[in-house]
Amino acid sequence: MDNLLLNLETEFYFITGVYLEGLSGLLFGLLFFSLAIYLIRFERKQNPILNNIDIANEIGDEKIAKINLSRSLIEMDQSDEAKRLLREVLDNEPTQKERVLATEMLAKISN
Repeated sequence: MDNLLLNLETEFYFITGVYLEGLSGLLFGLLFFSLAIYLIRFERKQNPILNNIDIANEIGDEKIAKINLSRSLIEMDQSDEAKRLLREVLDNEPTQKERVLATEMLAKISN
């Protein structure tokens, strides 16, 4: 450890021409370390974190996603939750294709 510190002091002296030892070296080291930490934190803060992102576009059509989820729920024998999702799809003005899919799946669950 002593050799490492001595090597650092020597290299710093050769680069800058200033020989820092003792208290002045300690203070300079703390100042340099604090500045490095500050710059790292400053860089990290520049990337904004977006918490309120609408992910509706990421999953596609919400009604189709609910139909697919209800299909999976039926396979897992959770028909009550599947019925609830399919009724939500039918209540929210589905397209003709969505209406046909939802009614067919509700008929399968009821049988």
